[in-house]
Amino acid sequence: MNPENIKRVVVVGAGIMGAGIAQNFAQAGLQVRVLDVTRKALDRCRSQISSNLKEFHEFGLLDEAVGSICERVTFYLNDEFSEAVTNCDVVVEAMPEVIELKRELFARLDQLPEHVILASNTSSMTISRIAEKMTTPERVIGLHYFNPAHIIPAVEIHKGKATNESVITTITDLMNWVGKLPVLVRKEVPGFVINRLTGAMEREIDYLLDEGVVSPEDLDRAVKGSYGFRLACLGPMEAEDMIGLDTAARASANIFPTLSNAQVPSSQLLEKVERGELGIKSGEGWYHYPDNTQSETLGRNNRRLLQQLKLFDLNRGSEASE
Repeated sequence: MNPENIKRVVVVGAGIMGAGIAQNFAQAGLQVRVLDVTRKALDRCRSQISSNLKEFHEFGLLDEAVGSICERVTFYLNDEFSEAVTNCDVVVEAMPEVIELKRELFARLDQLPEHVILASNTSSMTISRIAEKMTTPERVIGLHYFNPAHIIPAVEIHKGKATNESVITTITDLMNWVGKLPVLVRKEVPGFVINRLTGAMEREIDYLLDEGVVSPEDLDRAVKGSYGFRLACLGPMEAEDMIGLDTAARASANIFPTLSNAQVPSSQLLEKVERGELGIKSGEGWYHYPDNTQSETLGRNNRRLLQQLKLFDLNRGSEASE
């Protein structure tokens, strides 16, 4: 299927990821239907998309009026499922990471016409695991956006054992069409590429915090002012070439034997979760977020990332012209 022939996309799940995914497709000119189990979630999604688009307009990242884009997004409750999926071309699941929920949904989606591509925004599960009981697993694919989905350019595309090559090609072309940066994961592995890398870093971060090597504040400061600063425009392999592979090999030989090999999250992290300290959404995490400042904090984070997105787009343009 040519991506230009894809006109209608259904996003199942109106949470923070679903809102960002829906916005991305709507900005690209597609008709988007968002499906969720509660009216409250749909209303919050509608408001979030509008707010996000206004920020995009402020940063000069829109070529169209906010209202026109919003008109392309419609909202459905779960009991309107049949109406929501009628005549759609692609369905993107953006539900919680619970295998039973995903399998139940894909069992329903299995009944749709076979030309409809079915995608999951799972952040950790393989497509073969999700689709193993389906009769049409060949049209199921992984489409892993990163939070916030409406800003972060990259999207990981990962396949199951049965996924048809034509589906991979169509979804890759579609991601390019809607302005994303598709990355193909060539083998099935839980967590794909980026979440495995961030998981490895999280394990070492846990170790450094538990051992009192650094405070959370100093760790954030160090990362943002060092390799985080560099990674925005130089990938790790480019940076390693710049540093020198001999230097990288010697440093790895010295450091690798001392790295954490923990199999469970840190005690500090688990204790915070047990106390309900879940981050911005609860008002307390590694940092304190006073009442009524959570949305302001998320907005401030988005504005930082939007500034970076403008520079990233400029770099992509200059690299393409080289």
